[in-house]
Amino acid sequence: MTTLADTSDHAARDQAEYWRHLITTAFGPFHIHPRLTGGFAARLSGRTLGPVEAGDVYAPPHAVRRSARQIARDTRECYKLGLVLHGSCVLRQNGRHARVGVGDVVFYDLTRPVEISFDAHHIFTVVIPHRAVPLPPERLASFGGTLLAERTRHGRLVSSLLGALAEDGVEDGAATDEPYAHHLGGAIVELVTGAASEWLGAPPSPSPEGAEMLRAIKEWIEGRLHDPALCPATIAEAHHISVRQLYRVFQPAGTTVARYVRTRRLEHCRRELSDPFLGTQRIGAIANRWGLPDAAAFSRAFRAAYGVTPTAYRAATTGILRDG
Repeated sequence: MTTLADTSDHAARDQAEYWRHLITTAFGPFHIHPRLTGGFAARLSGRTLGPVEAGDVYAPPHAVRRSARQIARDTRECYKLGLVLHGSCVLRQNGRHARVGVGDVVFYDLTRPVEISFDAHHIFTVVIPHRAVPLPPERLASFGGTLLAERTRHGRLVSSLLGALAEDGVEDGAATDEPYAHHLGGAIVELVTGAASEWLGAPPSPSPEGAEMLRAIKEWIEGRLHDPALCPATIAEAHHISVRQLYRVFQPAGTTVARYVRTRRLEHCRRELSDPFLGTQRIGAIANRWGLPDAAAFSRAFRAAYGVTPTAYRAATTGILRDG
């Protein structure tokens, strides 16, 4: 399916606000600051390629910023690639300052704060769900703001593939028709996973059978995070494998099963702490709901993962200072 939106359909005074709406719909909430007065002539088109969303963005000079508060309100968990076809931009994430020119592909994480300053540009974008990449998001955090082709061999392949897709066009390119679209999206994910693994020194991607088992086990775990008794032994037993085999299944993901369970529990707690509609619930009740009944252990784990206490995080994202 192809979508297309153009700000020229709106009055000049409304174009920047309409662009903000389009960007929020496509990529999540952003602050947008035009650098020119008057209208904001911009165009966005997009197409689904299997597990990913590809798009073409044409826009005048402006800056965007995605804050921790905006991220907390967004339930999507995605990475984004940008191939610059015309113009340039400067991207800041994770303390990294990337100058991105024509032909460069930059990788960043939409679940972490980011600032980007654009010249007039044409950028080919790809949005990849976290769940599609078989590497833990906490390991990929340090990858944000990286120019792929500069760092890895796989990154150069990503750049070549995106360049070919951009040349074909997402609006009417035959290469993006089914059944090719699903394979193209899968190829992008595989190459990005390879680039990240190469940069991080992570293990290679699992076999198709191993990847399917990993996906199935993760899905099973997700439905049982509320159970404090959830542990490697119970997970292995439910899937009729040994604990040692279970750890082997998780090895290509660059994490252990216990760490994965803890990370998912903490992420659910983080999202609920940032929800103002849950502001009357005590922090301990939220942690308990996600299988973390020990309040002190939860607070330590949360701070280790996010750099602040649960109370401070709730206050920063919702303005709620009390605990329930």
